[in-house]
Amino acid sequence: MLQWPETQNWEDLETAENRIQAKDLSSEFEISQILARLLVSRNLTSKKLVLNFLEPHSKICHDPFLMRDMDLAVERLINALCLGEKVVIYGDYDVDGTAGTVMLYRFLQRLGMRVSYFIPKRLKDGYGLTEQTLIELQKRDPRLIITVDNGARAVEEAAFLKRMGIDLLITDHHTPGEQLPDAMAMINPMRPDCLYPFKGLSGTGVAYKLLEALDYQLSLDGFWERTGKVRADLHEELDLVAFATISDSMPMTDENRFLVQKGLEHLNPCRRPGFQALLRVCGVRGRVTPTEISFKLAPKINAAGRVDDPNLGVKLLLSQSLTEARPFADKMFSLNQQRQKIEARVFSDAFAQARQQINQKALILVDQQWHPGVMGNIASRISRHFGKTTLALTFNAGNSTERFQESIAVGSARSVGDLDLCSLLQECRQMLNRFGGHPAAVGLSLSEKNLDRFCQRFQQLLSHQSQQASPQEKSSAVGLVIDAWLNQDEFKPQLGKELLRLSPFGRGNPEPVLGVRNVMPHTAEVFGKKHLKFQFGPKHNSTEVIAWNGEKWFEWMGNKADLAISPTVYGRNIREQKIQYQAVGIKPTK
Repeated sequence: MLQWPETQNWEDLETAENRIQAKDLSSEFEISQILARLLVSRNLTSKKLVLNFLEPHSKICHDPFLMRDMDLAVERLINALCLGEKVVIYGDYDVDGTAGTVMLYRFLQRLGMRVSYFIPKRLKDGYGLTEQTLIELQKRDPRLIITVDNGARAVEEAAFLKRMGIDLLITDHHTPGEQLPDAMAMINPMRPDCLYPFKGLSGTGVAYKLLEALDYQLSLDGFWERTGKVRADLHEELDLVAFATISDSMPMTDENRFLVQKGLEHLNPCRRPGFQALLRVCGVRGRVTPTEISFKLAPKINAAGRVDDPNLGVKLLLSQSLTEARPFADKMFSLNQQRQKIEARVFSDAFAQARQQINQKALILVDQQWHPGVMGNIASRISRHFGKTTLALTFNAGNSTERFQESIAVGSARSVGDLDLCSLLQECRQMLNRFGGHPAAVGLSLSEKNLDRFCQRFQQLLSHQSQQASPQEKSSAVGLVIDAWLNQDEFKPQLGKELLRLSPFGRGNPEPVLGVRNVMPHTAEVFGKKHLKFQFGPKHNSTEVIAWNGEKWFEWMGNKADLAISPTVYGRNIREQKIQYQAVGIKPTK
């Protein structure tokens, strides 16, 4: 969204030293100095880092057997296949858990394994493994349960399964607690004793590495030749990995760059009927980009898990035809509209609470009537707006997973800067029923009787923390960080091609913010009633810019200004992708 002069503060990221480094980089790799300057701003200065970033390929992906317990997990899966044991995949109700469940289910089913899946319902079952859901699953007589995107902190549940005589294989990417679950195998790059070099995989990404290892071992054992089964191309599942990685805001660095880039190729053109149906109901007709996934597609699947039945997402992505998939896509589109209405009402109340707490270190927002399914979104939006760590909590006394049916506060927390919420909540663990997630985003639940004490303790702990914001967080909280200042005559078609080499964009690799001084916006027009389109530069070689929600500045066009713009990717297919510039800041020239 365009930031207006009265609210913005611009900060330059580039230094004289950076420019010297960029000059050397430009010469060594025969790239433009502009691209070199943007690489340096991302701390990409060595030959290996630059090549892997600009030209991601499968060789940058790490050996899955570097993950702790991977050999045990593969051996257990092969035994389950040989013995004809029943296996249950236990996913999560968000996009990451849904995509990973679909991927594992499809692959194991193709092998001939007796496999089924289970996705807990948020309001009925709560998050992750619970004794209640495990008792229900016992009716299926499984000998092995495989988690996707959950299980890192399921210590009690792992012990419960062990007493039931059921093996547990955990695949997860959330931060474990001090005590690891006593599972048959736990594949999680975030566990402290795991030497896997990249910690930024999504839950689906971790499950994909398990399938890579299993596929390798089966090939080594001659499984495909012996059984006559057609060996599946795992790369065809990368659309799911890319979708989950983008949806879960995982870093767009290291091997994720290859996994996402390759996955986007499979989405353009889209082959999976479920995604085809989702694209149609969302009105996405051009190229599927990370922006489309984050803001149009993923919310529809997440809506099913937030306000209704998360199994709709699995059924959508398992559909064999567009005819089969369309009803699920229509239903999720409707559920997302319902979610938006719920969230709008909650956000209004939460915003009012946040303003009253503006002098507190953290914003702790609580209401008895808020819908539990939108707490994560509310915490994220409030945190971004105020630049403060935010907790959003409501009450879900009907949650059957909590003991004695006491009044339970459930919700989500989002941090700013480098604050590690998992470590902070570890200090409050005696007051919490459950918590878990990532350093910057967690879910939690606690008894109402502990709420006041917890809030006091959380604020106290936060006051002792030194939070250092990243450049991107500074940009969202206090103004704009400019990656590089360019002259307006440097905005040529070749620049767009160079900027494309930085994509896909995402966390850890955001769209660069380019500053251009003393321009005269011209040929302005309002579209969609509230958005603004204009150009700068000479008319024979001008650059078009979109200012979303910028219609109020139409009358101001024609005056000289400094612009801050960011590139976004669009185009109907991988060969036609182009750059479109969006205004993220504008102010009068001094």
